[in-house]
Amino acid sequence: MALLAGRVAVVTGGGSGIGRAIARAFAAEGARVAVADLNRTGAERVAAEIHEAGGAALAAPTDVADSAQVDALFARVVREWGTVDVLSNNAGIGELSPPLRAQSELAFQAILGGARVSLGVTRRMDDAEWRRMLDVHLFGTFACTRAALRVMEERGRGAIVNMASVAGLAGLPGGAHYGAAKAGIIGFTKSVAVEVGGANVRVNAIAPGLIDTPMTADMPAVLRQMVLMRTPLGRSGTPEDIAAVALFLVSDEASFVTGQVVSPNGGFYT
Repeated sequence: MALLAGRVAVVTGGGSGIGRAIARAFAAEGARVAVADLNRTGAERVAAEIHEAGGAALAAPTDVADSAQVDALFARVVREWGTVDVLSNNAGIGELSPPLRAQSELAFQAILGGARVSLGVTRRMDDAEWRRMLDVHLFGTFACTRAALRVMEERGRGAIVNMASVAGLAGLPGGAHYGAAKAGIIGFTKSVAVEVGGANVRVNAIAPGLIDTPMTADMPAVLRQMVLMRTPLGRSGTPEDIAAVALFLVSDEASFVTGQVVSPNGGFYT
């Protein structure tokens, strides 16, 4: 039997990258999947891919930083499919503003050349850039989890997997706002897992290392080089590498696993 046969899953950030791979993996294992993404075109494309493969999906354009949109998403899923069994929180952003990106690239080049200098990014970051990063990653994870728990706790079952990052474990030079958001997701995951275990709801997190996605395609080449030099397996990961972990964590195969952080990172951080 398929691992998620008969279950209903919501996958945020499902229109590309890791979210797309997770949505497709869940559908391949029998779940009906709500593909939520800020990018309508991406959500619709992935839902169409699932349909073409014989699965069931709906596209749901959603800004996870807007709780009204999140609540509408879950209301729609319950209205159309009756419940929510699985939530995969993947929606995220990773970009620096052009001035901060240019600053970090110059500093990284100097560091590779042997200089001991600060990247100088955090002191130049404005309030809006900091807040948007935390709104999408941390608040979005909270808002979606809250909406899912309103269904799952009433039913007495459910599984949630949150997308953290190795940046939340080891830090990310030039990305303090990203690292802070991901560390917050780790703390949130552990706290909620302890809270809702009595309702038979499991909550875990994945903290990937460098993964080849549209979000990382534009990362400074020098930073990518530095990460790969520190990665024993000598390569970046694929979205499918992470989807396999997510599938395990939300399936009954992981029925005794909750409050954990799994970090597929090629040995970059142990």
